Amino acid sequence: MRGIIKFTTIMLAGLAIFTACRDSEETITPSGNYSPIRGGFPQGDSRYDSIINEVKNEYGVYLLYKDVTEADLNREWVSTGTGPIYVAGPEEQRDAPAWNLPEEQLPYYVDYFCDGIFPNIGKEFANSTFPVKIYMIDNLRTEPRNLGDDDSVDNSVGTDTDPRIMLMKGTFDCWAISFTEEMMNSSNTDYALKQQRCMLIIELIKNLDSKGELLSPDEFWEGFNFKDTMDIKNPSAPNYKYKLGFVDMINDNFGTGQKKQVWVDYYFTGTSYWEKNNPNYNLYTTYIKNIMWLTPEQFEERYPQALYPMIHQKRDIVVEFMKKQHGVDLVNISYGYKK
Repeated sequence: MRGIIKFTTIMLAGLAIFTACRDSEETITPSGNYSPIRGGFPQGDSRYDSIINEVKNEYGVYLLYKDVTEADLNREWVSTGTGPIYVAGPEEQRDAPAWNLPEEQLPYYVDYFCDGIFPNIGKEFANSTFPVKIYMIDNLRTEPRNLGDDDSVDNSVGTDTDPRIMLMKGTFDCWAISFTEEMMNSSNTDYALKQQRCMLIIELIKNLDSKGELLSPDEFWEGFNFKDTMDIKNPSAPNYKYKLGFVDMINDNFGTGQKKQVWVDYYFTGTSYWEKNNPNYNLYTTYIKNIMWLTPEQFEERYPQALYPMIHQKRDIVVEFMKKQHGVDLVNISYGYKK
């Protein structure tokens, strides 16, 4: 009981702080049913803050990196919650009243959004899919939430064997994003940022899909056979998966935090996931993920057009339709910049 009372107290205090401000003129209230931005915006006066302000004006998204509190990351508007607790910042500052992104890291986050994300999506798509606030914070991770007061019993819930979090989808109007040191400063940076970029974009597309607004052209579905069994092993078989137009399945997190494990094995998922209206795995979104993950050159290497013309026909349909209908340039996303 003490655990629940403590968490509820933190939440109420955090909300009180969140809705307060240093000066009434500094309070920023985003349009729509959203909570205000605490302490004014932008949060600094560097050239990166100017860019962040341009993003807000252009896309309506507030990129925040200062004074992020535990209440911001763990707001639950219906109940006190039963999942893990999200915390951030250096381990030694676990109980700090708020966390700030280290100043030297800010360029990586701003460049990530302004080079690889926003140039390749339309304003309408951003307005329909993005949360109004994205916290850019260091060392985002989870901790077990203790729901009991008996020390002899393990009452914790939400224990995570890999507590480091790259992307947290919030419960109301905010998400949080966090880069590892390897993502920012290593020989693996480009690959790691590509994983993060594709993971964020597919979450936005899933948001659109959940609202019933992700459209697909009828011509994409023409020619697919969802009834007969496909061969997933033998490339010489007439019903080999690629020959039938079925591309490989990809994890929604694109193996984020790992160097491999991007592709999902057919053996574990089976062929039933390919049904057009299956909400768990849709062939159209599978094509989207393949196109944003593989550059055109890599796509050709994995699915040679001379051998699998149907795959390339469907790829072209998806590329053009997503760009025209939703303003999303999947090819540029695969490169990481706007060509």
